[in-house]
Amino acid sequence: MFDCAYCERPLLCGDCGVPFVPATPEEYEALFRRDVPVACRGCRKVLVCRWCRTPYDGREGDSDDPDDDSDPPEAGD
Repeated sequence: MFDCAYCERPLLCGDCGVPFVPATPEEYEALFRRDVPVACRGCRKVLVCRWCRTPYDGREGDSDDPDDDSDPPEAGD
């Protein structure tokens, strides 16, 4: 079993509870690349850590708007 890259607890799917075990070397490497989405092998949804709720969805950054490519405003702007 693998640990979540963010909270370091066992990586279980937040939707179905299946432990994540990569089937291929590419799937393993995708865990460490924030720009590559990873799907749960059990339910086929985007893998979301059951503990910290971090999605492995391939979206970089913390913006809630997927179309927002702008930088956050600087303090004092």
